[in-house]
Amino acid sequence: MHHQNKKFIHLFKDGQFDDIYHQMTDSCKSHCSMAMFHHEASSFHHRIRRYRLLNKMMLNGSRYVLWSDFRKEKLLSVQFNRVNQIESIQMTVSSSSKETNLSTKNKYHLPFKEQWFVVSEGANVGMHHHEPIRKKRDGYDFLKTQEQQPYNRRKIGMDGSYAFGERVIAPLHGTIHQVVDGLSDELDADYPFGNHVIIQHANDEYCLLAHLENGSIAVNVGDTVKTKQLIGRCGRSGITPEPRLHMRVMNHPDVDSATALPIRWKGRLRPVRGKVVTSREEEGWSYGIAALDFSELLLYVIQAIPRLFFRFFG
Repeated sequence: MHHQNKKFIHLFKDGQFDDIYHQMTDSCKSHCSMAMFHHEASSFHHRIRRYRLLNKMMLNGSRYVLWSDFRKEKLLSVQFNRVNQIESIQMTVSSSSKETNLSTKNKYHLPFKEQWFVVSEGANVGMHHHEPIRKKRDGYDFLKTQEQQPYNRRKIGMDGSYAFGERVIAPLHGTIHQVVDGLSDELDADYPFGNHVIIQHANDEYCLLAHLENGSIAVNVGDTVKTKQLIGRCGRSGITPEPRLHMRVMNHPDVDSATALPIRWKGRLRPVRGKVVTSREEEGWSYGIAALDFSELLLYVIQAIPRLFFRFFG
């Protein structure tokens, strides 16, 4: 996979856009002609000398890779299928990477227990599924997966989803500000967030939990909720390709006008796109270490050795 990623970005950097176009699926080609793609790619690539790999993710047999220029002002996002054909390619010109929102004053827990997969993350530019706009981007999409698959292929429909019907809990104590329920668990462009709840927290922060299962919401407007209290269950309402949970913390309860805030998490928690995250990471050092993969663990040990040396012998 690493070799294939390097081969693609070298082709793009060298201006071999015709070769890239021939690597696209018919569905991808249907969105633009070769001439149009060549023009857009040439314009996007203008004055970029090098690309940096920001993130890569495997999900449901597809490989998602994100590159940027070194200022993170231009973002190149590509989806490859199982046979390395290009399913989609997006070239986005962003505002300056220095533009940022103030982080939350509160620290939040994950809105679920057990292990979930981070499919979209707003903390890094270009990684958020819902919003390309900076002021709305700081949120997360979570899936339950097994072996990078969101569905059990032996089951049919929603019964096969690992996320559908899973408990969604309050990430922090607060008061229920808004409840939207009664929407079916299917695509609905009129209600992008589907069934959802907005919780008002201290410091005028508002948490949105979206795409909940129809009829599953267990709270009402005005209710006081405790941290980790049941809010509802994960569903597929609104605009989402599969059952998943969207979480966002805002400075105002009106989603359309609010600014999304980068979330400060409890403990060692740091959800990263393409990684599995668990609520156990909030509970201390040993669980945080257990959640690291081998390369991350090795780096952690290497960095810890000098600190331990100077503590005992310095």
